[in-house]
Amino acid sequence: MPDKLRFAIVGCGLMGREFASAAARWCHLATDIPKPEIVGVCDINPAARAWFERNFPTLKHSTDNYRELISKPDIDAVYCAVPHNLHAKFYVDIIHAEKHLLGEKPFGIDKAANDIILEAVRSHPGVTVRCSSEFPFYPGCQELIKWINAG
Repeated sequence: MPDKLRFAIVGCGLMGREFASAAARWCHLATDIPKPEIVGVCDINPAARAWFERNFPTLKHSTDNYRELISKPDIDAVYCAVPHNLHAKFYVDIIHAEKHLLGEKPFGIDKAANDIILEAVRSHPGVTVRCSSEFPFYPGCQELIKWINAG
């Protein structure tokens, strides 16, 4: 297992900064899992990218073109926090680029968009795709999961 996982962040607003801040606090975890390292960011707003440039010395790539970013071989995974109506396009492009994906909910603005994303997931079984949400860990959601699994 690698000692680090090199992340790019697409969408440098509040959720992108939240993800990066969580990655920066990873050192307090005493588990044997890869440490996330922020190596790339993408946003059409230069000021949003500038925050990352100032605060993450591991940053190697800063661009307004997400396709340029996801083509980089030194990026393993992407955290994508773009507006909901863009999820299908961005998520599918990231998956097709063979990058692991943490995406925001919902996975597609509607069922048609969700179907497109799920088809990309099925066509790339080696790519890990997950919703970046804390809800599965809430006690209420844990109970719901038990009910669903029990039928």
